[in-house]
Amino acid sequence: MARQSVVEYLLAFCLLITGSLAELETDASSVIYLSHSLGSRALESRGQINVKSLKSGSVNIQQDSSYDWKDYREAAEANDFYHLEALVKYNGIERTFLTSTKACLLFESQLADIITIHVDLLGNIYGVSVATPHNQKCAGDAPEFDPTFNTTVLISYMEHGPIPDVAMFVQKVEQEKVAKERGETKDNRSFIAKYWMYIVPLVLVFMMSGASNPEQPAR
Repeated sequence: MARQSVVEYLLAFCLLITGSLAELETDASSVIYLSHSLGSRALESRGQINVKSLKSGSVNIQQDSSYDWKDYREAAEANDFYHLEALVKYNGIERTFLTSTKACLLFESQLADIITIHVDLLGNIYGVSVATPHNQKCAGDAPEFDPTFNTTVLISYMEHGPIPDVAMFVQKVEQEKVAKERGETKDNRSFIAKYWMYIVPLVLVFMMSGASNPEQPAR
């Protein structure tokens, strides 16, 4: 590929990134309908999250557990999973995400959980996940508690990758081109790195000859 073509390609790539940044200005509201289940039970309604603004993180959650304390204790003792289904509606699009965590973690946290909404570079929701505080270890029991969720809603934004330094790349290509034309390019490899294809066969010949002519034992 010619140097000019490479430069044009990289400039076009940078413009593409700039265009993506501009599209982040869109910030439509959305609704996330939550359903949950313990173990192999059927999904039941848990509530909904109203996302007013993904950019500012303005959300409102309305929910109520459809299970009682004993249900969570039994699921924890059976080492079952707690499943959460999130139906996301925004911009006329519907997407469903399923996430899970161990029921014993949720039981020991007394229904204190963290729901994270994952947002891509264009402001679209591409995932919903549930977790519990990190201090839960499924190591013991929990006293009887009111089965009402204490939920924290977080929004996780996808980060931008590094933008290539086009000017530095063009300068490097130009320097290598000039050095090649002047014959100034040097091979800085070691002696072994340069001539390994000759050294290896000689070593193999020595090894094979030594194996085929072992020394006779002294008498």
